[in-house]
Amino acid sequence: MSRKIPAVARVMQEGIFQNEKDAESAFLAGNIWLDGVRLKRGTPVSPDAVITVRGQETEYAGKGGYKLQGALEDFHLTPEGKICLDAGASTGGFTDCLLRRGAACVYAVDVGFGQLSGRLRQDPKVVNLEKTNISDEKLRSLDPVPTFATADLSYLSLADAVPVYRQIMRDGGDLICLVKPLFEIDDAEARRSGVIRDDQYLPMLLALFEKLNAIPGARCTQVTHSHITGNAGTKEFFVHVLFDDGPRETISLENEAQRAVMSALRLEKYKKL
Repeated sequence: MSRKIPAVARVMQEGIFQNEKDAESAFLAGNIWLDGVRLKRGTPVSPDAVITVRGQETEYAGKGGYKLQGALEDFHLTPEGKICLDAGASTGGFTDCLLRRGAACVYAVDVGFGQLSGRLRQDPKVVNLEKTNISDEKLRSLDPVPTFATADLSYLSLADAVPVYRQIMRDGGDLICLVKPLFEIDDAEARRSGVIRDDQYLPMLLALFEKLNAIPGARCTQVTHSHITGNAGTKEFFVHVLFDDGPRETISLENEAQRAVMSALRLEKYKKL
C-alpha cells in the first residue's frame, strides 16, 4: 500500500500551482476536494489520489495550453479523434489542450524527467515519453502513428526539427510549430542579448518559410501569432506545416506574416491571474 503524503504535496505534483503559496491560498479558500470532502493542506492522502481543484477546472497544465488554443482556433484545426504527438511537452500545456479538444491519444515527449503534470501522467490517453529527444530512433516506430503533432522546442531550429517530425509521422499529417524567434533568427547579437528589434520578426518568418518549404513533403500553409507572450514578454508565432504528397505549389504567407507580426507587437506581457 502506498504511503500517504500531505494533500499540499499531492496538489503540487499536479503542476497546477506554480508554488506552495498559491496552493495554500486554494486550501484556505476551500477549493481542494477529494471524493466530496474538502481537504486541508496537511490531510494525508494517497500519492495517486485524484484531487479536484474547484475554480481551476478551465486552467491548463501549463500556459502553453493557452498558446496552442489560440493557434488551433486561428488555423481552424482540430485534433479530435486523432493520434497526437507533443514534443517539448514539459508540464503538459499543449498535451492538455490536445486532450480537451478530443485527441484520442497523445505521446508526450520531453528530454526532461518528472515535469509532466501528475493529472496527465495518470490519464490513460497520455503516453509519457520523458527522457526522450525528438531525434530518438524509437519515435520512428510509434504504433499507432501520430497524424497530428505539436512542437515547442528550445535550442533547435524548426528547419532541423521538421524533417524529423516528417519521419515520425510517416510523411503524412499536420504539424503545429511554436516559432521561438531567438532560435530562428540569423543574428548572433540578438541571440546573445535576447533582444530582437521589431523590424526583424518579418524577415525571420519569411526566411523560415523558405527553409521549411524546401523540405521534401512539407508545406507551410498558415501562420499566426501566439496570443500569449513567452518568458520575459518574448513575441512568438505559430506555423502550420502540412505533410503530404500533394502539389508542391508554395503558398505565399507574406501578408499573413505581416498581420501576425503586427498582432504580436501589440501584445502585453503575459501575467498569470
